[in-house]
Amino acid sequence: MIEKLKEDLKTYMRAKDMISLNAVRGILNEINIREMKNIKINDEEILKVLRSEIKKRKESIENFEKAARQDLIDKEQKEIKVIEQYLPAEMSEEALLEKVKEAVGASADKSFGAAMKAAITAVNGQADGKRISAAVKKVLENS
Repeated sequence: MIEKLKEDLKTYMRAKDMISLNAVRGILNEINIREMKNIKINDEEILKVLRSEIKKRKESIENFEKAARQDLIDKEQKEIKVIEQYLPAEMSEEALLEKVKEAVGASADKSFGAAMKAAITAVNGQADGKRISAAVKKVLENS
């Protein structure tokens, strides 16, 4: 995954695609920071970085909407699209609920925290935290 990011970085430099270039630079920078903190970089950690970068941009969009800065909103949305290319395909709502049910059913501890941990492991990066949280709440309410 890191190699693909580095190759894409070179491609975006050659194409002078500044939005994509900045998005990939941000990802690689965050990965480098984690390496300096002695965090083992594997595909799971890279997925965390990608989700974190998307979350940062979504928060920025909210702030730019308050300030009525459409130009910056558009830039952030384009960067989100670039980052999403590197994420695995999102899981459908039905598949997500099924995975969460299995994970919660297999867990002996039915507390929200334990259920969330099991669900995140089961989903394996194919849904964001908000969707997983909503599914866990739904499953726990129905059980």
